[in-house]
Amino acid sequence: MKSQSNATYFWALIFIAGGGIFLMRNFGLLDFNIPVKIISWRLIPLIIGINALLKKDYFSGIIGVAVSIIFYIPDFLSPEEKQQYYKLWPLLLVGIGAAILSQKFFPNSCKNYGPTYDDYDQNTISESNFLAGSSKKMFTKGFKGGNINCVMGGSEIDLTEAELADNAVLKVFILMGGVGLKVPKEWNVKFDLLPILGGAEDKITKYPENTVKTDKTLVISGNVVMGGVEIKRV
Repeated sequence: MKSQSNATYFWALIFIAGGGIFLMRNFGLLDFNIPVKIISWRLIPLIIGINALLKKDYFSGIIGVAVSIIFYIPDFLSPEEKQQYYKLWPLLLVGIGAAILSQKFFPNSCKNYGPTYDDYDQNTISESNFLAGSSKKMFTKGFKGGNINCVMGGSEIDLTEAELADNAVLKVFILMGGVGLKVPKEWNVKFDLLPILGGAEDKITKYPENTVKTDKTLVISGNVVMGGVEIKRV
């Protein structure tokens, strides 16, 4: 969990430094103006990407930073250069497709980009959905976690017949999509997510306090943008 602590410290320092700088400007101790074109929705994927990279989730991080840069570039081009640049937009679709295929056909090449496993076997899950959906039921007796990426798509994962391994971590990247996880009611599930216009839901409160077993924990980490993660307990 060291990468999660690093991300927390990084953002804490960013907020403290940013607050201090703007406070000094308000009292006339600093004189600067931020270009309007820098402050826009394009900061959202940049923040998501940096946060993911700090957590060593390189797939989500590279996508977030790349999307931000792609949409920032036109602001620094001449009108003639913009016309030529906009002709390259199909490359964005090619890049997304290539990223999805790389995870489907070369999952082992990505094993250092998420949680650390000996290998990707029946104890882990690796799902990528773009404008599509998927469903899967797992029966493993040592579920370690894995990676789920949904861009304008969704995944339904049934873990009711599975058992948790120690230090299970499920990394998610959700953009205008959703993930539904059906788990045994006694599982201890914790969220470590960066939600932006999205969120996560776990209706554990409808069960008695002693229902959850705390000896093993499933940590769900990652980024949720205009989407959601729902825990369904059975």
